[in-house]
Amino acid sequence: MVKLVKSAVKCYKKKTKKTVGGQKKTYEYNQYLVPLKRSDNLDCSMEVFIIPQDDLADLVDENGELKDLSSKQNEYESKLDQYEADFVDLEWKHSKLSKTYKELFSKHNKTRKREKDMEERIKTLESDREKLINALKKERNITEKLKMEQSLLGKTSPDAKNTSKSDKIEVNNQNIRNKDVDEDKDDKDIWAVLKSRLTKKEEEKEE
Repeated sequence: MVKLVKSAVKCYKKKTKKTVGGQKKTYEYNQYLVPLKRSDNLDCSMEVFIIPQDDLADLVDENGELKDLSSKQNEYESKLDQYEADFVDLEWKHSKLSKTYKELFSKHNKTRKREKDMEERIKTLESDREKLINALKKERNITEKLKMEQSLLGKTSPDAKNTSKSDKIEVNNQNIRNKDVDEDKDDKDIWAVLKSRLTKKEEEKEE
């Protein structure tokens, strides 16, 4: 049989003053007290154990007798085995999750690296595109300039116009001279015919 002494825990506020950093401060804390009776027959300096009433009900019956805890022990051992099995399962799951996390973290780093490489490649392509556009614009400007120069060369310049005009005048003059020569020739031919006829008539008169 276990001797039980029933009492209630009492608490009250206690204040204390302390000097901190050259300043006096007042601190307040709880003070606990378990009052006993003379009829409890407890000697001074006796060591005692205080058990909360809710916990005591699982250990001692109403008569103060210890309860048979063998069933409780079996229950505790069964629960302990279950807890240990759950702990092993949790450790396995933790290990698996840790491995999966490492794999995902590695994939994440690889994906991040690929994204970074793609961003750098996109920047390079955009830069090359701008360079090509600028080069194309320059080529177009050069082509347009060449077309304009060819167009200007295709048109007759003032000197060429004067030369062409002079050539035309020379051709006209040559045609006129040729015509005059032809007319002179025709005139000479006519005079030769007339002269021949006159000579013939005179010869006929003399006969």
